[in-house]
Amino acid sequence: MPGAIRLYLDFASPYSYFALRPLARLAEEHGRTLELRPILLWAVFKQQGVVNPLEKPARRRYFLEDVVRSAEFFGLPFRVPEPLQISAHLAGRLYHGWTATRPQDGLRLASEIFEAFFARAENIADPAVLAALPCFAGETPEAIRAMIDGSEGRQHLGEAVDEACAANVIGVPFVTLDGESFFGADRLPQIAWRLQHPRGGA
Repeated sequence: MPGAIRLYLDFASPYSYFALRPLARLAEEHGRTLELRPILLWAVFKQQGVVNPLEKPARRRYFLEDVVRSAEFFGLPFRVPEPLQISAHLAGRLYHGWTATRPQDGLRLASEIFEAFFARAENIADPAVLAALPCFAGETPEAIRAMIDGSEGRQHLGEAVDEACAANVIGVPFVTLDGESFFGADRLPQIAWRLQHPRGGA
């Protein structure tokens, strides 16, 4: 059976937003499972001793130019978040807590979180914004808040960060496929090519 496509992402990363749906399509086309691993990139960088690259003015300027262009390229609605950088730990905890018993909802929930933040400029650091996502229709805000604050989501998010460090994740989106690693939404063509031409002719 073909191996899974594993995607490390951060809900505060526009490039993760750009890559999610194209990767889901590639997985479906090639009979692969798409495994989502929401992480906190800042926590990975902290473990690795890496300084936030957007602290450099030149990198920040380029980033702002490139994300707008990239959104247009991928045909996705996009607004530059304000503030530009947040910690998506509440969204990450909620994702891991919710999908622990509902793994079938992973792609839908991830898409809704990204759309709230990058398409509608809603603050995903606000539990009320997360509780209002369509995926949680029928759930009370109190139930969603309990899931955000609960131990299961915290534990799984921490484990995902540790796993990302062990996998030598250097940024997001970061994909592992059959023992190879691919970093960045601009590696989607290479991922598609590799799926068509597996290593070893498998």
